[in-house]
Amino acid sequence: MRSKLFAQIASSLLFAGVAFAQNQEPPRAPTWTDEIAKGFIPYHQLTVADFPIDDKTQTNAGYSIKSFIHPFWHYVMTRRDWYYAYVQQWIVFSGFDRNQSWRKSKFREMQQSLPHAQAYLDLNEICARQMAALKPGELPSGRGATPEEAAKELSDKMNAFIQERYKAIDAEAEQFQKATNRGANKKKVRELGKEIRKRLDAIPPPTGPGYDLPAPSPNPSPTTKVP
Repeated sequence: MRSKLFAQIASSLLFAGVAFAQNQEPPRAPTWTDEIAKGFIPYHQLTVADFPIDDKTQTNAGYSIKSFIHPFWHYVMTRRDWYYAYVQQWIVFSGFDRNQSWRKSKFREMQQSLPHAQAYLDLNEICARQMAALKPGELPSGRGATPEEAAKELSDKMNAFIQERYKAIDAEAEQFQKATNRGANKKKVRELGKEIRKRLDAIPPPTGPGYDLPAPSPNPSPTTKVP
């Protein structure tokens, strides 16, 4: 007998993390070690063990997946007749939010649901890689009569800039949900999943300072058992 539980996809983007300062020395840039310590896992091919069991959540969903995109930036300020604030450093972390992703213990179709969850995560990663590929000069800037005015204009423009990209990926995720009947149409999931993955593979993952993953532990923990 097939389970009546269905898949729940949360909003694709958690928040825009901002790291900026106007002094000469940039603040310590966040790293993947920082993100992983908070439960934000780099993009990867999902497994059942990625989804912690949560039987306390009051919902009919069999599982829920939450992705994230965390953009960080550092700005500098120059002065002529007015103050000018512009982005000097830009880094975007993205992947799987293990804090808010879960599955019910009685949901026995998690393995079969992974293609649906993966396609959704791939959509999120497309947006993240497109953002990460932007150069600082392609990002908004701010100006004002005082440093505070210039900084505020930059912050407002950056938030609006990022939110526009969030809206686009949220809209596509919603279309994906409707087209696949929230993952129930396995054939459509496979069809759209292949198209999404092809788009993702055409965008190289970001590399360079800040994107290095921490070295694996020499003594890995035992493999999580899946009930």
